[in-house]
Formats: sequence, structure tokens, C-alpha cells
Amino acid sequence: MLVMNNRKLGGILLILGITLFFVLLSYNYKLNQQSAMHSCNPNDQCIRISSLLSITNIFIGIIFSIVSLGFYFIFFSRGEEILLKKLEENKKQLTKENRHFTREEKFEIILKALTPEEQQLMRIIKEQEGITQATLRIKTDFSKTKLSFVLADLEKKGLLKKELAGKTNKLYIKEGVLNISKHI
Repeated sequence: MLVMNNRKLGGILLILGITLFFVLLSYNYKLNQQSAMHSCNPNDQCIRISSLLSITNIFIGIIFSIVSLGFYFIFFSRGEEILLKKLEENKKQLTKENRHFTREEKFEIILKALTPEEQQLMRIIKEQEGITQATLRIKTDFSKTKLSFVLADLEKKGLLKKELAGKTNKLYIKEGVLNISKHI
């Protein structure tokens, strides 16, 4: 539902931005015609037209920002919704089966909803609770930046917690993640 709202907002921003762009484009065209008609010698009329042209150019930049934001909301903000959808599908399927799961089965179910990089990190952290971020970087061969982004995503999803340990972080699977109810 969150993504549906993002898509609607993105569509509205896109339509608004395109409409404003064409309005300003026609206004800018008329100002250029007036400028040419007055052959713009340094007089009050030409200075006014010149300043209005500058303002319209600034607004065109703002409109492109709105259009870009609209594109983002429509096309690139789907990650969380996809994760929630996958988890919900798994939950429905598992509820139908009505069976008890081991901690390992629960962990594998959670991993299905994650990206391959997130899965790799979760498996390593599960094997070695309290692993430092520096050691994890060596084991995965991820760049510092990539590792930080993937770990931040796992933290946002509520699967991971970091504890500051000197100049690095120790990583743990968040309590309760593997203690999901028996019927998930």
C-alpha cells in the first residue's frame, strides 16, 4: 500500500512538473519574442524582460527536480514493498501448512525475502555472532561502502543490530528474529 501511494504521488509530481514545464516554456518563448521586438537596448523594459528570463530559467530547473522526484517515486522506491510482499506470501503459504518450524527453517524463510548480498551477510553473522564489521568485510570481500549500505538496510528491516566496539562495530542478529511464533 505504501508503494501504491508513492506511485500516485510520483504520477502527480510527474504530471505537475511536465505541465509547469510547458507553461514556463511558452512564457519563456513570449519573453524572448518581446526581447527581440524591443531589440533590447539597455532600457527599463529590456532589463525587466532579462530578469524575468533569468527567473523562468531557475523555475525550469526546479520543475526538472520535481519531475525527477516523480520518476523516483514511480520507478525506484519499490524495494520495501517487494520485501513486504514476499514476506506476506511466505506467511500465507506457511500458515496454510500449519506446521512447526525449527530455528533454522525460520532463518531460511527470512532469507528468502532478502537480496543475495543480505543473505550472505546474515548467514555469516548467524555463524559468528558478534563478528566485527572489519572481519565481515574481509570474509565477504565487499567494499567498505557496499558493506555499510547492506548492513544499514538489514538494520532498517529490523534483522540486525550493531554494537560499537572501539573503532568498529560488532554485529548480531536482532533478538526475536528467529523466535517467530510457531505458525509464522
